[in-house]
Amino acid sequence: MKKLFCLLIVTSLFVSCSESSSENVNTKKEIIENGDPLSGIFTSYDAKAETLLKNMNLFAKADFSYVKQLLGEDFTLQTAGDTATVASGGAEAITYWNNIHSIYGDITFSEGRLQTFELNNGEVWSAYFGELYAVGKFSKENYAIPLHVWIQWENDKIIRQVDMLDSKFIAAEITASEASNNNE
Repeated sequence: MKKLFCLLIVTSLFVSCSESSSENVNTKKEIIENGDPLSGIFTSYDAKAETLLKNMNLFAKADFSYVKQLLGEDFTLQTAGDTATVASGGAEAITYWNNIHSIYGDITFSEGRLQTFELNNGEVWSAYFGELYAVGKFSKENYAIPLHVWIQWENDKIIRQVDMLDSKFIAAEITASEASNNNE
């Protein structure tokens, strides 16, 4: 009787585990049809995410050759530390990025994570999660800055970028810049 009871418990356990695992698996169709506009599908290292990384590596070299080809006419750039748009359009974005290069040198990025999110509401975003490495031109500090970059796609154009980083690293280098200018 004990063996029969144990066999019944073990069988019930296997059945319940197999049922619960299949209940928690959503197919692509189920995810899209669930009605949640902010739900969707994400992929890693797809073509759009790879484009983001390529652009970031060009940015690191102060090469903005991709701007005319990839940025949409109404492109906006925001940072997490500022609710206002810091740049509108390609020309303003290049000015902003050149300002970053005026305080940092030897810019590189960690391998990080690259993903593209296709939301049920039609939005497509690619994101980089990693670190920016740079040397302060005034402080000579080596920086490792945690960084998230989000770009929103419309067709094959980038219409929005949101950079998320701790602004204390920029503030520290600006302060070192001002101190350097005062000593001259």
